[in-house]
Amino acid sequence: MARPIKLSAEYFYHDANMRNDIKIKALRRKFGAEGYAVWNFILETLTANEDFKMPFSPMEQELLAADFDISPERLAEIVDYCCRLELLQHSEDEATIFSLAHRKRLQSVLDIKEKRSKAGKIGMQKRWGNHAETAENDSNVITSDNTPITADNVKKGKEENERKGKEKKGREVKYPYQDIVALWNSICTNLPQVKSISDKRKSKIKARLSEFGDPKLWSAHVRELFEKVQASSFLCGGNGNGWTASFDWIFENESNWVKVMEGNYDNDRGARGAAQKRMAQAGAMLGVGEYIDQNTGRRTYGSGKATIPMNAPARPSERHAWDEQSKTWVIL
Repeated sequence: MARPIKLSAEYFYHDANMRNDIKIKALRRKFGAEGYAVWNFILETLTANEDFKMPFSPMEQELLAADFDISPERLAEIVDYCCRLELLQHSEDEATIFSLAHRKRLQSVLDIKEKRSKAGKIGMQKRWGNHAETAENDSNVITSDNTPITADNVKKGKEENERKGKEKKGREVKYPYQDIVALWNSICTNLPQVKSISDKRKSKIKARLSEFGDPKLWSAHVRELFEKVQASSFLCGGNGNGWTASFDWIFENESNWVKVMEGNYDNDRGARGAAQKRMAQAGAMLGVGEYIDQNTGRRTYGSGKATIPMNAPARPSERHAWDEQSKTWVIL
């Protein structure tokens, strides 16, 4: 059975005059350059995600907002307006969002993947000696490097694969699964510890290590990554809802670790970082539903209308509201 085609891409088409599209103009009028930037952030995320859609649960909104450097409420407001303009659509269960227009424009990418998948299937048949005449008669089948599959090419390919196989055995890479887990447990002491390594975890680790580059630098790269995770208040629970990053989250896909390394969750990022620093100096921490406004650096909650002093105690629950006169949290 042929391997399923992964519905994702490395790029999307960006027209030079996209900013002048009537719907994009409406988005820009309402949210300015921030709205236009977030729209492109969303397109980039959709392009890289499986099936060109992305989860949009409250937790995912928190993560995306941190990545985009805006507040979750502002992100939700922009996404809602994009849906009203039909730039974005919600799935039936409201758990994900996607763009029909974006999917349509990426259809050519899917067509190429489908043709290459067909080429791989026929190539497999040829290597096992099945349907020898198929490759010679199908002039539309090409390999990933645009070489037509013929009986001669299949034979040469088989010989080349055998040669490469012998070379590969002489330079097998050993993946340091246990060493990586030991580093996590020793560095990320504020986060859940790893007790065992399943085959699924090994597969994720192996995929990420292949993205890290030179095997000689894996250990240093992983150590730097884990140190940035441990140093991030956001990833260690200081995000208003108690969520913490985990070992599996770091290795889940090709984008989470990149965001960490690029500083998207650093404490000193923008207005949020300055506000968090002031809170730390005041010995305070965020409570239930509280957040730092990405644009103003204010400590607030809910609709963002109230400004909470940096040295105020944490909000006890969703039922509590800040009373400016008494400078305390009161139950509604």
